[in-house]
Amino acid sequence: MDAFHGFRLDRDGVRQLLNSDGFRDVVQAAADQVGTAARGAGHRVTSGEPLPVEVFDDPRRDRVGVTVAVRHPAGVGMEARYGLLKRAAEAAGLEVDGLDADRQP
Repeated sequence: MDAFHGFRLDRDGVRQLLNSDGFRDVVQAAADQVGTAARGAGHRVTSGEPLPVEVFDDPRRDRVGVTVAVRHPAGVGMEARYGLLKRAAEAAGLEVDGLDADRQP
């Protein structure tokens, strides 16, 4: 903590940054990359149609937000079986944390 002695977080400045158009553009671009990679995986639902991967605005009170989701009953199974969105996010250069069956306790 000695390295941060005298450091004071400018909460208003951080809030302003997280709500800025520039930050929004970066977050939107990353979400678009994830959506494109997920669609590019070529997964299909039982009808033969491509698995619908959506990218949509999902703002929070304190920051911009964009969500990539599969709003289809098959989405949960695709994520469980193939890690579709996780792999797409990693392909876009994002680090994904969460439940990991390969990780030992």
